Amino acid sequence: MTLALAAFAFAANAQFVLGGNLGAFHTNNHTDDYLTGSTTTDITIMPKVGYWLNDKMQIGMQFGWGMEYRRDYLGGDDKYSSTSDPRLMFTPYFRYNVATWKNFTVFCEAQANLTLDLESSSYNKVTDVTTDNKDAMTMIGLRVVPGMNYAFNEHFSMDLYINIVSAYWAMASRDGAAAHQWGLGVNMEDQTLDSHLSNFSIGFNYSF
Repeated sequence: MTLALAAFAFAANAQFVLGGNLGAFHTNNHTDDYLTGSTTTDITIMPKVGYWLNDKMQIGMQFGWGMEYRRDYLGGDDKYSSTSDPRLMFTPYFRYNVATWKNFTVFCEAQANLTLDLESSSYNKVTDVTTDNKDAMTMIGLRVVPGMNYAFNEHFSMDLYINIVSAYWAMASRDGAAAHQWGLGVNMEDQTLDSHLSNFSIGFNYSF
């Protein structure tokens, strides 16, 4: 399942915003006897600092840490290889409230992402060998995603990011080699349950 729970966001005079989100993603895809398959767990912690320029525009920065842990089974529960892959993330953003109707607000958010994929570590349970992977990677990206905010009252509200629709550009660099990606449209290529759950992010806010 994909879990996107935002921490409380506090606003001073409805201008400054402090908050963030916690994300966790886990897949379990192996045979019952663990002869083949793998499991993956990904955890992300992203605090946020923002400022309302007016009632329509907000600017801010998200920054945080993430870790992906993957285990590939090699013929049994006690025979596997695992990889730990930590990363640092920085995401300046600009939000614009497009329209408001009663308690609903439709917004559009531009996000610039810098991800530093740090040195990973691999362990082989069969050979009992640990290896440090030196090929750290840097990823830079820009994307624009729509979203919706629902205000329960003057203090509590909820954000829904619709990541299924986006415009994006990204570049990844590893050991001097670079790869570029860009796109505009609807991300519906992967029809698995995992992909659909990860296409939406939910956040809860508290302001005073």
